[in-house]
Amino acid sequence: MSRARQLVRRQLLQAGLAASALAIAPRVIGQEPFPNKRIRLLVGFQPGGIVDTLARLLAERLQKNLGQPVVVENRPGAGANLATGLVARAKGDPYTLLLGSSGPLAISPIMESNLGFDPLTDLTPISLIAKTPLVVVVSSASPHRDLAALTQALRKTGQDVLYPTPGVGSPQLLAQEAYRQRAGFPATPVHFNSSPPAILSILSGEMPFTIENPLLVLPQIRAGKMRALAVTSRQRAPLLPEVPTMIESGYDDFEAGGWYSLMAPAGIPADVVNRLHTETLNALREPEMARRIADMASPNISSTPEELRAWIVSEMQRWRSVLSGGAKKS
Repeated sequence: MSRARQLVRRQLLQAGLAASALAIAPRVIGQEPFPNKRIRLLVGFQPGGIVDTLARLLAERLQKNLGQPVVVENRPGAGANLATGLVARAKGDPYTLLLGSSGPLAISPIMESNLGFDPLTDLTPISLIAKTPLVVVVSSASPHRDLAALTQALRKTGQDVLYPTPGVGSPQLLAQEAYRQRAGFPATPVHFNSSPPAILSILSGEMPFTIENPLLVLPQIRAGKMRALAVTSRQRAPLLPEVPTMIESGYDDFEAGGWYSLMAPAGIPADVVNRLHTETLNALREPEMARRIADMASPNISSTPEELRAWIVSEMQRWRSVLSGGAKKS
């Protein structure tokens, strides 16, 4: 082969290699490590509540740790089912996340047949963030100073007891129904659209008891206007250390309350799940984050994705039993 032909052949080969490199380049560039753009963190409630506050605390720290903006978007509606459904429909998108709560993740799926999403198949668990126990309260004018005395009185009424709730599907409602079933007295819930009017009905003496978020009733308890009889967590609440648990009060294995978790859509890569989980744990370990969560009467907790999935399943089973009237009496 002549030198001229060898030169031409070499030039053609080099041109072919260059063309192949250009063809491959866009795919390589597209495989940039996560994250490489803004992340949305959806919240199913209005600004100012515990879920919104947790989301903003977490977003601030994830933004610092991930090196990309993490923007909280409030999408209230349908008891947070709207925001949960939006994330569930964003399959494979790791840039659309959810600060989820117990209602849409474990209660709505067993109460609503046409929910439009399944938390166990349409969402990817990342980590638990916090759990908020509830507290059984009566007015300070009530003669009942412990749960046993209240229960005995409720059993003796001989008619339906009215008790207030902040809405259908709320953890407060389910906790009260579980207590009613276990204690064995007839009762009918009165649904308000939020917790403040439910609390007012106790302060006014209109209704005998309720089970509420401790953060909302602590000011009334400290002011001597309400009396706490029991908390629904397995251990005593740090903000109410003198108040016994439901378990201590004779209700074996009784646990109820709100809980909150970071969720992603289904179908995101395993390495992205691991990165989000790692950075969420890093955020929860920060002393200031832990302090802020504790100030909301919520223990600072975390979990693996697998533990969170198992927790959602167990919560569905727990409340399905209550809703079907299956909670045993004590």
